[in-house]
Amino acid sequence: MNKGNRSIRLTAVAVGVFGFAASLTAFAGPPWGCDHCLPAYYACQTLPDPNPTCLEQFWQCQMDNGCIITMPE
Repeated sequence: MNKGNRSIRLTAVAVGVFGFAASLTAFAGPPWGCDHCLPAYYACQTLPDPNPTCLEQFWQCQMDNGCIITMPE
């Protein structure tokens, strides 16, 4: 058996498996939906020096998860 052919085939299989796993990860999406955006916003607000972009981070979280953009309650 030629070591060069075996190495090429093994590399091709590894790349294929990695690509398949990456595609599954890309389509899976976060399992939590929009539920984690609001607690993350409140956690940001409780910092000693609240970040002025907490609201922007909240909206970005909603956009990233395909949620309706709302104001925090």
